[in-house]
Amino acid sequence: MGIRALLRSGRTPVEAPVAAPEGTLMGTDGGFRAVVDDRGGVRPAGVGHGVGWWIGAEDRWHDPATEPAVRQVRPGPAPVVETRMRVPGGDIVATSWAAVGRGPAGAALIVELANETPAPVAVAVTVSGDVRTMSVDGRRLIVGGSPAVVLDRDPGRFALVDASTDLWGEVTAGRAVTDAPGPVRCRAGGAAGALVVPLNHRGSMRFAVPADNLTGNPAEVFPAAGSVAAGWSRRLDGAASVALPDEVLTAMVPRRLVDLLLAPPTPANAIELARWGLAREAGEQVRGGDRRDPAGWLDAAAALWLLHRDATLFTDPLSARPAGDVIDDLVRAAPDTARSRSSIAALAPLFAALGDDRAAADAAALGPASRVVALPEASEGLAARLATPGDGTLALLTDVPTTWFGQDIEVHGLATTFGRIGYAVRWHGARPALLWELDRHGDSPVRITAPGLDPAFVSTDAAGEALLEAPG
Repeated sequence: MGIRALLRSGRTPVEAPVAAPEGTLMGTDGGFRAVVDDRGGVRPAGVGHGVGWWIGAEDRWHDPATEPAVRQVRPGPAPVVETRMRVPGGDIVATSWAAVGRGPAGAALIVELANETPAPVAVAVTVSGDVRTMSVDGRRLIVGGSPAVVLDRDPGRFALVDASTDLWGEVTAGRAVTDAPGPVRCRAGGAAGALVVPLNHRGSMRFAVPADNLTGNPAEVFPAAGSVAAGWSRRLDGAASVALPDEVLTAMVPRRLVDLLLAPPTPANAIELARWGLAREAGEQVRGGDRRDPAGWLDAAAALWLLHRDATLFTDPLSARPAGDVIDDLVRAAPDTARSRSSIAALAPLFAALGDDRAAADAAALGPASRVVALPEASEGLAARLATPGDGTLALLTDVPTTWFGQDIEVHGLATTFGRIGYAVRWHGARPALLWELDRHGDSPVRITAPGLDPAFVSTDAAGEALLEAPG
C-alpha cells in the first residue's frame, strides 16, 4: 500500500498494531490506564465498572451517552480530550486527562466539567457496571473497598441503588437524598450510585477516577490538562517529525506515537517506536515486553540494533542485569527458523559491542544479516513510504500522491537501517529540489533515490541537494 492508498483507506500513518479500545486510551508511566469513550464516559482498566456524568439543565436531565448533540476532539498529540454536550444556553465541556498527583495521591483519570451556559446546572457523577457493593464516604463513592470516584467538593445529594432500581430514574425524578445513604449490596452485580453537585454558570468542577486510595482534593493535587499536554510534547522531543501536504496525516504522526507509548508492548509497537526515533522507549519494550512471541521480540531487538546501533538501549539503567542476558534470553526462546537465524546474525555486532566475542562469532556464522530482515515485511506504515532501505539503497518518497506535487515536504530524524535521515522537498516551478542529510551508520556509501519524484535520480552523497526532473 502506497501513500495514496494509505490516504484513501483512512488507516492511521503508524501501522504497528495498537490495542484499540472503544475510545481514547489514557495513562501514566506507572502503568495506570483508563479509556475515555467518545461520549466522555470513563472506564478504568482492570475493573468492571465505569464512571459517567449527567447534567440537570433548565429543561431536563441530559446524558452524554444518549444525547445527539455530543462532540469530542483531541486538540493535540497528548491524550487529552474535550467532550462537548449541548444543553439550553450553551455547552457543558468535559476535559479528560490522566496524571500523577502530588504526594500520596497516586495516578488518576481526571475529568473537569465546565459550564459554558449562562445558567447554573446540576451535575450527577455516576458509577455503574459490575458492582456488588457500593458506599458513600464523603466526596467519594467506594466500590469493593476502593474509591471509584472522588469529587472536588461535597455532594448536595446522593443516590445508591441495587439492581431492582434504576439510577437514572432516581436522579432525574428528584429522589436523590440530602443525607448520605447506607451501603448497598447486590449479588447480581447491579449496584450503582451518583453524587450530585450544583455547578454555577461559567463555573467548573473536577472529579478523579483514582488508581489508589485517593483522599485529597482532585482540584488541588493533580496538574492541569495543559501541564500534562506539555509533558507529552516533551516526551516526543527526540522523535522524528514530518510536515506533509496532508495536514491530517502530519498531525496523526505524533498522536499515534503517544498511543504507541500507552499501548501494551508488542514487537511491532517497539519496531515502530524505533523507526520514529523513540529508541529509549523501544528499548524498554524489548527488555520488558511479554515473551509469548519470542520470535517477534527477537525481530524487534534486531530491528532496534539495526536502526540505532546503540548497545546501551539493551541495558536497563535501574537493573544490574547485563544487556547480553536480555538478548541471550530472546535467542534461546526463539524458534529455529530462517528468519530467527537472520535476526540473530543481525545482532552479531551488538554481541561484539557488549564484549561477547564468542556470541558475536556464533551469530555471524549463521550467515549474512539483511538490513531489512527484522523490519516487518508487510509494513504499510508511513515511515516505510518516506524512507525504504534496500540493498545499499535508501529510497525516499517511494510513492507520492499527485496532489502533493508543488507542495513542500519535510522529514526530520527518521531512523533507517543506514542511519537517521532528514530531507526536504522544495519546488522550482514543476521541478522538485531535494535536500537531504543522512547521519550514516559507518562509512559505507549509500545510494539515495527518490523514485516517487524522479525515478532516474541517484546520489551516493550523505548530504546534498539536487534539482530533480518534473514528476509525472
